[in-house]
This record gives sequence, structure tokens and C-alpha cells, in this order.
Amino acid sequence: MKTVSFLALAVLAVTSLTTLVEIPLLPSASHASGQPLLIRQGPLGVSGAGPGGTFWFQQGAQGDSTTNYSVGASVDIRTVYDKVNNDAHSYWVGSILANGAFVQVGYLNGLTTTNQYYCCAWFYEFFPPQGQPGATTSPPIIGPAGSAGPIGSWHTYSMNYNISAGVGVWSFYMDGRYLGSSPTSGQQYYLGSGATDTGIHTVAALSEVAQTINTDDIIGPAEFRNFLYEKSLNSFAPVPTGLVHIALGVGSDFAQNPYGVAEIIGTQRDFLAGSYIPNTCGQSNPCGPDECGNSNTVLWSATLDLSCTGSGFSFSFVDMDGNSVTPTWISLNDSSGREIFYTGYASQTLPSPNPSLSGQWIMSHVSWHSVNVAMGETVNTSGSQVFLTNVFSITLGVVGYIYSLPVKGATVILYLPDSTNQTLQTNDNGKGVFTQLPRYSYSIHISVPYGIRSNQVQDITGPGSMVAKVFSLPELITIIVPPILIAVLVSVAVARKEHQRQAMIQAQMQTQPIMSSGYCKRCGQPLPPTANFCTSCGTPARMMIQ
Repeated sequence: MKTVSFLALAVLAVTSLTTLVEIPLLPSASHASGQPLLIRQGPLGVSGAGPGGTFWFQQGAQGDSTTNYSVGASVDIRTVYDKVNNDAHSYWVGSILANGAFVQVGYLNGLTTTNQYYCCAWFYEFFPPQGQPGATTSPPIIGPAGSAGPIGSWHTYSMNYNISAGVGVWSFYMDGRYLGSSPTSGQQYYLGSGATDTGIHTVAALSEVAQTINTDDIIGPAEFRNFLYEKSLNSFAPVPTGLVHIALGVGSDFAQNPYGVAEIIGTQRDFLAGSYIPNTCGQSNPCGPDECGNSNTVLWSATLDLSCTGSGFSFSFVDMDGNSVTPTWISLNDSSGREIFYTGYASQTLPSPNPSLSGQWIMSHVSWHSVNVAMGETVNTSGSQVFLTNVFSITLGVVGYIYSLPVKGATVILYLPDSTNQTLQTNDNGKGVFTQLPRYSYSIHISVPYGIRSNQVQDITGPGSMVAKVFSLPELITIIVPPILIAVLVSVAVARKEHQRQAMIQAQMQTQPIMSSGYCKRCGQPLPPTANFCTSCGTPARMMIQ
């Protein structure tokens, strides 16, 4: 009975421990821990550390001379998720100031002190004029992880000269909420009394790969819109002319910036900046061609709308199950090499293709959770069209490693490539369905009732089913209980043998004759226990048993 009780307690102990122990089978995405690395974002015209050192990529739009002597700037930015390496990605509005200082505000993706992703936080930064203390060491001020999310949301970032806070002090905002200000006179990193406006410098709205060592990063592309400036406080006006800004830190081993900038069709002051956008710009060459086939550094202007005359058109997209999807942005190519970009698909204008060539537009990029899911379909230029995308559903089965029994009630988190996730709970058959997935290598986290949590990586390339194996309760009983049972049986056998040995010793002690002192039967003389005869009368002595 004691043996059975002991086994029952052992099983209960193992079951309770499995809710506390995690065995990472494969690496997986996880929430950010640690503090964000304070990687310096570059001001306009930033230079690198020399050949072979770290460098900066910047791409976006600057205002023209109309925005000189501004006391503030603002832009809306849609958050994205990036492939960050050992650097940081930022999306900001900023300007060089009259005295050479620099200010910027926006959002940032980077790494933490524990080398994890730090996603989508607001940040602002300021640099005193070159030659002054702190001009190259002033660190960014970064908000909590997720403070500029959720992914894909719009936020307005703005800054202005704040005389009420002190001479030479600039303040920074997200969605009108005050984030902080640059230091006042006498404090470290003070911008100086001449930092009252932008002077002869223009305002800019850029995306940036900061302090990187290679060109492997995927940045955005982020969407910028409503680019504004102000000459007097609380009087924002649209930036009248947007000029392409493509920059690369001086001293790099690379000849040009691999990232690009493109206007959104039909909307002024609305553009993409970052990856997946062709960039034919050298360091001093104009960008092109634009959506009209022209080489030009102008994204938009007050007098020139680069949306070419064409036919009215609307786009819609479906997954392989026939359900609607809404990509974050799309691009079309025609046979002459032009590429045009949209972020809205209802009643858009489709520029006329080059009539001297094939006269066709091809759906070349459909961005869904930061993955291109385009099927390369030809666009019908007369009316509306529904495009099929490489987006599909997957049935996931969670089973035990040994017996392949379905695991009911397991919670599964699938991390998508743009850092969002889908979560499901398995049914009675141990299955659940993830919908509208692009092709990707996914990190999967599985929490198992009375089992061991598992982190796995699965390459999902198309619709169908997949299986994830975990250690559930039957596996734990199989693996852990038999060794415990064997140990208990061995202990019981040893105890029994010891009990038998002790019993035998007791029996021997009870039957063994005991030598004792006595008296001579003839004369009554006392006899010692070892005496063979009586020393008085010589009568032989005999053994006495007591």
C-alpha cells in the first residue's frame, strides 16, 4: 500500500512540474526584454566612420527652400516591421537648425541589450552643433516597446521651437501628445541660443538604417503622408515641393544606397521610403523614372501633379480560399520599366502604358504582412479586377511525440513576418486552422496542458496541413514514471532482503545455547561456566542451559 501511495505522489509531482518547465526545441520569436540599444540616428548629411566602418542609409523627401526658417515640422507615418540586424531603423521628421544643431522625432525599430527585437517605439533625438560637446554622442530618447504600434497604424510626429521652455529648446510630440524637449541652457547637450529655427535649411521626412555594417537589412518601406512645416507656431502648411533625398554615409565601401523612394499614385505628399523600391539614383544623379516615365528629383509640387492621365481603375485581392485581403501597398510594372505604387485601391487612376511597347501592366508586388504575395498577373486596364494572391490557410495538428495522440486545448501562437501573430486553441482532434498566411518560415509557440511548452520553426510554403509534435501527458508518463517505478521496486526488494536478514539474526539468537555458571550435583561446589569437573570432588561438570 505504501508503494502505491508513493507512486501516486510521484506522478502528481511530475505533472505539476511540467507547468513550470520549458524546453526550447528550436529558436522562436519572443517579446523584447532588456533596454533598447542607444544607436545614434544620423542627421542630414551624416558621415560614416571611414572605409570598413559603420555607415548610415537615408531615403525620403526634403522640402524646397520654401521651408527654410521653419519653427516646426510634422508628418504622418505608418508603422512597419523590419529585418533589423546589429543596427536600428528609424522613420522621422527633422531638420538642421540655423546654428548647425539637429532635431528629429519619429519611431524606431532596433535591438535590445539582450539582442532581441525592440519594435515600434517613438523616439526623439537632438545633436548640438558640430564642434560642440555632445555633437556626436547625444543618445536618442526611446519610448517603451510598442509605444508606436500597433503594426500598420498611422501616427503623427511633430516638433517645434518652444520658446516657453527656454531659448534654443525644441519640443517633440506623437499624435499631439508631448514626449519631451531638448535640454535647456546649462544642461548637457544644450542646442545653443541660435537654435531658434531651421535657418537656410529645409525640413525632411526620411527612413533610415543607422550604424549598419552591410546592406542586408529590410527597412519598411514606410508610408509618409501629410508632410507639413510651419513658419510661426500653430500655423502648419503643406510642404509645397517634395524633393527626393537619397543619402549614404561618407566613407562606406558601397557605391550607392540600395533603398528607394516613390510617390503614391494620385496623392500629393504621400510616398513610400525603404526596401522593395527600385533606386536608380547615384550620389549625384537624379532619380527616375517616375510613374510618368520622367527622370526627376521631384516627388510632388504645388504646380505639378505627377499622376499621369489614364483610366479609372479599382483593385481588389483575394486569398486562395476566396476571402478578401487588403495589402498594405502594391506596385505595378510595365514593359518599359516604369514602376508605380498604390496604397489605396478604390477608384485609382492607372497611367497609360507605353503604347510603343507591349502596353501591359503587371502586378509585381503585393505586400501582405511584409511578404510579396503577388502572382504576377496581367492588369486589365478597362475597369476593375480581382487579383488572386499567394495567401492561404493551414491546418495545424498538435500531437504527442511518442504516441502521436492529438493534444486537445493546446494554445498555439504563430508569429507573422511583420511581428503580429495569430493565436488559436486546438479542438478535440488536436487541430486548429491559421488563415491568410503568406509563404514564410514561422516561429511557433505551443503551450500544452499538463505538458511541456515548445518553441518550433516551420517553413510554410502553401496551403494544406502540418503537424507539430510536443511532449504531452502520455509522453511524460512514459518517460518519467517507469524510472521512478523501477527505483521504487528496487528499494522495496532491498528492504525485503534486509527484513529477512534481520529476522534470521533474531531466530539464531533465540535458539543458540547460552553458557552459564552452575553447581556441582554431588557436593554443591559452585562451578565457573568453563569448568570441566568439580575441583572439590572431581565429579565431571555438565553444561547448564538457561
